[in-house]
Amino acid sequence: MATWRGMLERITMPFRRRLGAKIFATACAFVLWFFVNAGERETQVMPFPVELRNLPARSVQTNPDKVDTVAVRLNGPGPLLTSLDPKRAPIVLDLSQAEIGADLRLKIRDEMIRVPRGVRVLDVEPSRVPIRLERVKRTSVSVTLTPVGEPRHGYTIQSLKASPAKVQVSGPASLIDRLTALETEPFDLTDLTASTQKTVGLVRADQLSVKPETVVVEITVAVATTTREFKRLPVEVRNVDRPFQLRPPRANLTVTGPQRIVQNLSLDESAVYVDGGSYEPGEHMVEAEITLPAGVEVVKWDPRVFRLEILDPKPTPTTTLGRKNGARTR
Repeated sequence: MATWRGMLERITMPFRRRLGAKIFATACAFVLWFFVNAGERETQVMPFPVELRNLPARSVQTNPDKVDTVAVRLNGPGPLLTSLDPKRAPIVLDLSQAEIGADLRLKIRDEMIRVPRGVRVLDVEPSRVPIRLERVKRTSVSVTLTPVGEPRHGYTIQSLKASPAKVQVSGPASLIDRLTALETEPFDLTDLTASTQKTVGLVRADQLSVKPETVVVEITVAVATTTREFKRLPVEVRNVDRPFQLRPPRANLTVTGPQRIVQNLSLDESAVYVDGGSYEPGEHMVEAEITLPAGVEVVKWDPRVFRLEILDPKPTPTTTLGRKNGARTR
């Protein structure tokens, strides 16, 4: 009797061991069946991303009515719809056989939309995705600088230079063929007083790839210069202790130099002069001189050479002669 009982236990033991697992699996299957089929069904519209794969080599999508997402109307149990994350289940379009340059409209089929069992696809909007592929083209274009603002008063921008002066650009052939230059982002020159460098980005269309994406702008700042004309300035005669005559007694001249100095420059009666200290009585052609601040120079004289007549001293009219010619007696 004990022998038969032992044999029976050995025979039924594997079944008893797997019984718990079988009961658990059966319960899970029932819960899943109830979750999928017994729940209240709902209809929802969800945005599904569209992902393009296997584009032909050196091609890019260029159609302006590009579709990145489609609206999918689904019907199914509420809990299933709530748990669905469309971002994790993109609609994949295979473009390995797409013709470059052709205008395509690829249909989205229901089987492309990955949804749980028990959820039905009712509608897709749009149901066709427009696709246009173009060949990718590469070229180099010049960089156009876009400065804004002005340096501080008295200074000027002597030069602006981009490094590199040209950049490599790749993108759809239709864009590349129309592209002649790339502009930099605006960079500020306001209140500059010294040369400097700025790293600035390049403005480009979304479908263009640019290398490098930034350039270094070398900004050379210099002191601003200006010119100014002075008319009918009196000419002083220096180092002459005899009566003299100077013809003409006045001069016109034009000076150039730093803007902040020249604009405020004032020339008094002794600024322009001729030195007669080394001359004997008689008539002499003497070149005029001028006293100017550092950095300022004369660019035009009218005249530059004057006729200086030094007279022999006489008892009476020495002073009268000097006054008559509007010149001073030394």
